[in-house]
Amino acid sequence: MRLAGRVLLSMFCAAISVTAATPLRAQAPCEQIRTACKNAGFVQGGPVGERLVLDCFNPLVLGEMPPKRASRPLPQITPQLAAACKERTLARQSPDENAQLAPQASPLIAREGGRTVYDARLKVTWLADANLAAKQTFGVPNINQSGSMNYATAVRWVAAMNAYDGGAGYLGHHNWQLPTAPDSDRTCKLTGRHGESFGFNCSGSALGSLYYASLGLREPDSAVPSSQNRVGLFQNFQPYLYWSKSAAADPKQGFVSFSFSTGFQGANVFRNYLYVLPMIKGKLPGTPPASGSHLQANPGGTTIYDPITQVTWLADANLPARQTFGLAEINRDGAMDHETAVRWIEAMNQSDGGRGYLGHTDWDLPETGPPDPGCSMKGTTGLGCTSSAMGSLFYRQLGLRPGDSVIAPSEARVGPFYNVQPYLYWACAGQSASSACQPNGPDEGFEWNFSLGNGFQGTNLVGNALYVMVYYPDNSAGQPAP
Repeated sequence: MRLAGRVLLSMFCAAISVTAATPLRAQAPCEQIRTACKNAGFVQGGPVGERLVLDCFNPLVLGEMPPKRASRPLPQITPQLAAACKERTLARQSPDENAQLAPQASPLIAREGGRTVYDARLKVTWLADANLAAKQTFGVPNINQSGSMNYATAVRWVAAMNAYDGGAGYLGHHNWQLPTAPDSDRTCKLTGRHGESFGFNCSGSALGSLYYASLGLREPDSAVPSSQNRVGLFQNFQPYLYWSKSAAADPKQGFVSFSFSTGFQGANVFRNYLYVLPMIKGKLPGTPPASGSHLQANPGGTTIYDPITQVTWLADANLPARQTFGLAEINRDGAMDHETAVRWIEAMNQSDGGRGYLGHTDWDLPETGPPDPGCSMKGTTGLGCTSSAMGSLFYRQLGLRPGDSVIAPSEARVGPFYNVQPYLYWACAGQSASSACQPNGPDEGFEWNFSLGNGFQGTNLVGNALYVMVYYPDNSAGQPAP
């Protein structure tokens, strides 16, 4: 929903004096607003609720609703100043200026009643619904209830979008496509075995540009706040990837990971940021004997025994978000790289003067185990891997199916987008945002993906289940139609 400047200000602005800090006089309108946001405590790339662009500038200038979890009141500015900045922002859409658009002037402009978003930086129009497939399949099978799908299904789904309504296409557009990612991107931190660029800060791809430049996010922050929830006897499960202690079959692929967003077991390089669910082998001494095969909460409810795998789980599936045990490398949402995960477990066992967390010194990361014939792919990879500790928990104890998410899909708004998932999204090979998707990915059986859960760009097995965002390029000489 878009609100007029006066209504928005009356609803969300607090009486904050910004003139006592940085002077605003003689600054351009947009810079005045940016300075006012800074003086009010908003920070470029800051935590949710305190982000300069998403939580202050965009609501003031573009009329976007501030997030429910906004932790700071907006500064007071005049409607005339907001209008002047907005006019300047819209005017800065000439081809020569798009690439140099100032970060404080948001290039994301809601159109078609908020159903699409024009991206002046990339010269493409995004679909505002970041998970349309969860409710509109266009008759394409094999889309999970959450909206995730494998790559081949994603290609068919986009084709069905373009063929919709007798060929007119969804919302009257028949050139929707997956976001592109170039094979070589100097903004990335890492390079793969075939020379492909990956890692954090990859702003050369379409999704990377959206995450880092247009939305003003920074790695390894999630576009969506971490979830606080209850899943059976557990709490705070994140619909994302979790580390195991098992090395991947190919050492270059890092360590085995498990997705509680889709039930997919795969591998991730150790530099990536995932979550941690600690466990102890066996049943804790002094706890009641197990009865049956279902999950059983131990006294106090802080640990849970799984009779099937004979391990004891920590009931808090994201303890690091509130208990770092002194490690500064843990992200504020609880995610961390694998090396930090190992050190966090060690610190967990050494806490409380050496008595260990909750009085136990044998906490560990889960193990994967031998090859699993139930996996949809070779060895320990794919959906349906029930032999690993986390796989058994997901499928046998929580009763989830391949493609299910441990919690309901996100309906979060991020800037002008909605239903944004804090997970991985499919992308395709292409040298620019307006390039068509190339038929071949970065490696056989792999395609590009980008994480809105932490800003990491990488490649993924085409059989994995990821989410889909789409756009259509603006190939006209003039400005896009409103």
